Amino acid sequence: MSERLPGLIDPIAWVDKGRRWQGKVPLARLSRLAEMIVNSDGEAEVDLSFSRQGRVAAITGKVWADLEVVCQRCLETLRIEVRSPVRLGVVGSIDEGKQLPEAYEPLLLEQPQIVFSDIIEDELILAIPPIPKHVQCEIVGGRSDQTPKILVKS
Repeated sequence: MSERLPGLIDPIAWVDKGRRWQGKVPLARLSRLAEMIVNSDGEAEVDLSFSRQGRVAAITGKVWADLEVVCQRCLETLRIEVRSPVRLGVVGSIDEGKQLPEAYEPLLLEQPQIVFSDIIEDELILAIPPIPKHVQCEIVGGRSDQTPKILVKS
């Protein structure tokens, strides 16, 4: 298992070489993710393989981490387990991305090299629920199916 996180990588070269990277990434090194979580002391674990799958230059595997976010109902800390499968097709244009098999999400390369941790960070960010909340939290101020009342002053 590799402990040293690669910096810039050429995903196509990694695909052609059949590279695999397994390791841990400190959450504090993922700056965009750090803005979304309460505590960035932990680590994300990563297992990514770069290979050709038919005509697709693919990055497959998984990323996982235990993240602490803010519950959007009670505003207390909420711990979520993020387990995100990764299935990316490396493409050079939007048109190529549209032609990917449905099983793949496009990874658009605008330059030949990308920051390796950006792949990990993107997958973790996308795995966070849009409105994180505790299961037991009640909606403050009444039921969610009530129609708001509009007061008109004359």
